[in-house]
Amino acid sequence: MSELMQSTAWRMDMPARYGVFHWVFTAILLALTIFAAWRLRHTNEKQNRVVLGVVGAFLLVTEVYKIAFHMTVNPYDWEFFGCFPFQLCSVPMYLCIVCALCKNERVNAWLYECMFAVNMFGGIMAFLEPSGIQHTYITLTVHAYVWHMMLVFVGFYLYASRRVCTQSRFCYKGIAVFLGTCVIAQVFNLVFAGEVNCFYISPYVQSPLAVFKDIYAACGWVVNMVLFIFGLTIAATLVYYIGYAARRLTAPKTARTEKQTV
Repeated sequence: MSELMQSTAWRMDMPARYGVFHWVFTAILLALTIFAAWRLRHTNEKQNRVVLGVVGAFLLVTEVYKIAFHMTVNPYDWEFFGCFPFQLCSVPMYLCIVCALCKNERVNAWLYECMFAVNMFGGIMAFLEPSGIQHTYITLTVHAYVWHMMLVFVGFYLYASRRVCTQSRFCYKGIAVFLGTCVIAQVFNLVFAGEVNCFYISPYVQSPLAVFKDIYAACGWVVNMVLFIFGLTIAATLVYYIGYAARRLTAPKTARTEKQTV
């Protein structure tokens, strides 16, 4: 394992934030993402589970690679590298696998909404503030870019295939799933006191996120946690309603009155 990881430890100069590499690679990945999501927009439920299963498996395999890389090439540092596999942008890995295995569409609808409203937003933010996806190793940088663009792909795909944003109501399903993952993240933070910082809301480790690290330092972890969760809830709600509004504006007039489902 060590030899395999060392063989892929190709050094690179860390790309500059908002530099040529960042914009070009992001543009290429985004174009491929939109194209793939549009091409897959007519999937039936069986095909949908295959799509999400492939995404979930890809994320799982590459997550294992990332952890193995850090364990063998770099000193393993849970806090700095965020390698503990339950961060906000790791959640879709689990949700995609659950959706691939679960045939109950009422259950899956809750997870779809979270992946669209919450996790896609997280993926987009990673490219708008790219500090966390740029590294001094080629494989880690490519992994981070592709990983976060996969979150954007899942959101676009679920939207294009009309599995989200079809109702004009508050996105309570996605928010409920998100809050549930926050509880799980905080449990991990408490169990591994000071060793992990899931969702960056740990009582023991300061948030590394811009703005929130200052909030943590000035007001403590409780305020940081509440504002972080509240901020993401507001952002997810905006993403959902922007998606719904766009669907309404682009839908044929005869299709604008849609059947409401529970």
